[in-house]
Amino acid sequence: MEELSPLERIVRGVIMIGATGIVQVMAQLALSKMMDIVPAPRLSQHPTAYMLLHSVVAVLVLMTGHFMQVTLWALLYYDWGELGSFSHSFYFSLACFTTLGANELNLTPAHRIAGAVEAAVGMLMFGWSTALLVRVVQRTDRRSDREAQ
Repeated sequence: MEELSPLERIVRGVIMIGATGIVQVMAQLALSKMMDIVPAPRLSQHPTAYMLLHSVVAVLVLMTGHFMQVTLWALLYYDWGELGSFSHSFYFSLACFTTLGANELNLTPAHRIAGAVEAAVGMLMFGWSTALLVRVVQRTDRRSDREAQ
C-alpha cells in the first residue's frame, strides 16, 4: 500500500472524525423522532413504565449509532489490512472507541495514531450520548410530574 504524506494522514483523520460526528447527529435526529413517536404518559397511572420505555428506546438508538461509528473505523482498519479479518478490525475498533484497548492487536507505527484518535472521538461521542440520554430522562420526568399534578 502506498505511504501517505503527513498532510494526507491529517486529512484522512479529519474525514474520519467528521464522519463519526455525522453518524452521531443522525442518531440524535433518530432519537428525537423516536421520542415523538413513543407515546407520552398522558395522565397514565403508570408514568414509570413510560419513562422506562423512553429510556430503553434512547439507549437502543444511541448504541446503534455507536456501533455504526465503530463500524466506520473498523472499515478503515480492515482496508489497511493490518489486523487480518474484519472481525479483528471491528474488535480493535470497539476496544479503541470505548477506550478499553486491545493489547493483543496492534497497528503498525504508521497507523498507530488512528487508534488513539478513535479513543478520543469515542470518549466525546459517549459524552454526547450521555447528555442526550439525560435530556430524555429529564423530559420524561417533567411530563410525568406535570401530568401527576
